[in-house]
Amino acid sequence: MFHPSSTSAPAPVATPARRPRRGVALIFVMVFVVAMAALAMASIFMASNSNLLAKSYDRERDLKYAAEAALAIGKSRVNADPLVLSLPVDTLYRKILDSTKIVGADGSYVPGVYVRVYVGPTGSTSGQAGRFSSIIAEARDQRGNGFIRRLELTQESFAKFAYWSADESNGTQTIFFNNGDELWGPVWSNDTIHIGSGGATFHDEVGTAGIVSGAQYGTFSKGRKEKQKPITLPSTTVLNLLQGYAGSYAFTTGDALSSNEDNVRDRIEFIAIDLGGTPDSVDANEGFFRVYQAYAGQENWLRGDWPGKYSGAPGIATVNECGDWHYMVPRIATDTGAKFFPASVHNTQWFQDAYKAWYLWKNPGASNTTANNAAVAERNRSLSLIMAGNGARCYLGGDPHLVSVERPNTYPIAEYQKGGDDTTFTAVGIHGKWIQYSATPNALVTAKRGGVQAQYLFPLDRGLNGNVKGVIYSTGNIGVSGVLNGKVTLYSKGTIVLLDDLRYSNDPVKGVCLDILGLLTDRDIVVADNALNMPANISSSTDYHNVDDTKDVTIHAVMMALNTSFRVQNYASGPSNVNDCETVQNGRGCIYLSGGLIQQARGPVGTSWGTSGTGFAKRYAYDHCAVVSPPPYFPTTGRFLENRYIELDPAGFNPFTYFKSVTPG
Repeated sequence: MFHPSSTSAPAPVATPARRPRRGVALIFVMVFVVAMAALAMASIFMASNSNLLAKSYDRERDLKYAAEAALAIGKSRVNADPLVLSLPVDTLYRKILDSTKIVGADGSYVPGVYVRVYVGPTGSTSGQAGRFSSIIAEARDQRGNGFIRRLELTQESFAKFAYWSADESNGTQTIFFNNGDELWGPVWSNDTIHIGSGGATFHDEVGTAGIVSGAQYGTFSKGRKEKQKPITLPSTTVLNLLQGYAGSYAFTTGDALSSNEDNVRDRIEFIAIDLGGTPDSVDANEGFFRVYQAYAGQENWLRGDWPGKYSGAPGIATVNECGDWHYMVPRIATDTGAKFFPASVHNTQWFQDAYKAWYLWKNPGASNTTANNAAVAERNRSLSLIMAGNGARCYLGGDPHLVSVERPNTYPIAEYQKGGDDTTFTAVGIHGKWIQYSATPNALVTAKRGGVQAQYLFPLDRGLNGNVKGVIYSTGNIGVSGVLNGKVTLYSKGTIVLLDDLRYSNDPVKGVCLDILGLLTDRDIVVADNALNMPANISSSTDYHNVDDTKDVTIHAVMMALNTSFRVQNYASGPSNVNDCETVQNGRGCIYLSGGLIQQARGPVGTSWGTSGTGFAKRYAYDHCAVVSPPPYFPTTGRFLENRYIELDPAGFNPFTYFKSVTPG
């Protein structure tokens, strides 16, 4: 019997058990300990860095605080005593603090920090475009770490004020802001400012060394500051420097110093001339002025006074500066415009003959009798008819339109028995003469105005006269009028008389700040009572007509009257119901002032409005250009205002080197 074979599985072999390795746990513990130690060290280092950074920031903050506090101390010192900026020759700066500690807000010294403060004039030191100075504060610690800041200051110009006064009274009468007065621009007074119950609105800052009486009636858009330190008017020493700045533009007048505005024998006329072929005269080199000097006894002629003023109708033969326009036989084919003839020449034979010749030329078929009758009728016209007609005008003494009464008979008859226009310039006349410019006129000026006129035009731009500094100086009373293109300060030791409108070539409403005029006088600034600013009594003391291009007076200027005010001549005299100021009836019309008014005491320009009012009504606007671009060398208040901050690199800082780098020359 067959039995299948069977296989038995071999017995398993026993594997010896593994024993744990010695030291592994120790390694883990050591790694853990090292890691924790590293974390601890990192934490310690981080804490240490944090402390170092905190201390560094604290020190930087202390240095910065010390530098800014030192700047404030320097600014206060300069404002308290501006003479710290009066430096010896060849000295660029003055050190006013040296290694000084600064007290913190807690009343204790900032630890480990000391400051040095330097002050000195910087920028252009001439003062032509304003005066600047810098305060540099250097803060250091014991290790030499430092923080340096520079504060540039600009000396405040009187031109910034829309209204400034030392005395708010007119004699014994207190002056009030009242009846809805609105003032634009900064206002200041060394006296108490009074506001009436009718109220007043101040659109800019108001400051006073006194108080504001009636403040409850005022609206102060930027607040008010009372009991401030008074601002003193400029000293004679400062003002006398202007004569030197004027150079060849310093003029000796025919009248002695006087507060009487009738005594004026010299006048300055500003002129803007198109030299570039454009239809305007607003370019930088297109500004000029000329100077006219009347002979002794010819003050009324220079001023353009209406004969007799308030005494009644004058005789026609005495009216030399007022008249009308006529067409006459042209000297050349293109000379067909109307010419000006003063009233006094209308009843002369040569005027009759000239009119008759024109009549026949204009009317070829007319008979000699008809032409003669027309000429006689024109010759016999009354003063009332001449001056009441459209276009009747008056001109100031020396004006080219007055050729027929100004040219002496040494001229050929055809050159003085004729009408006048802008081209009929008379250099030396019967009543006065124009002052000649000492240098050779520019060829372009000669081409535009002719060789004769060009010799009497004084350029205002450095492009035509490299010595111009923007100052004109007068030893005595001076009359002013015209259109200014440029930046000018006119300083007179006598009274400045406004004979006619005084405008900028670039209207202030444009805001372009290209033209600015400062009128500065030791006495008064007065709007003349003459035929151009005042309605003339034509046929009787009650028959008044305006004989200027406008009934109003326009003044573009910053005016400063040191003794005593801006005012209107004979403001309480004359008509009371001839003109109006923006629909409100008064005597003479409006004074439109765009600029600023600085005066010792406020002066009168008119009486109450209505049919009983005389003089002018005020329409004053503020010219912001006077702040950013004041008239050249215009007086400053002595106060310094912050202009800009600059941070300086403390490494290798040297005050001498730095002040030299920021001061031209």
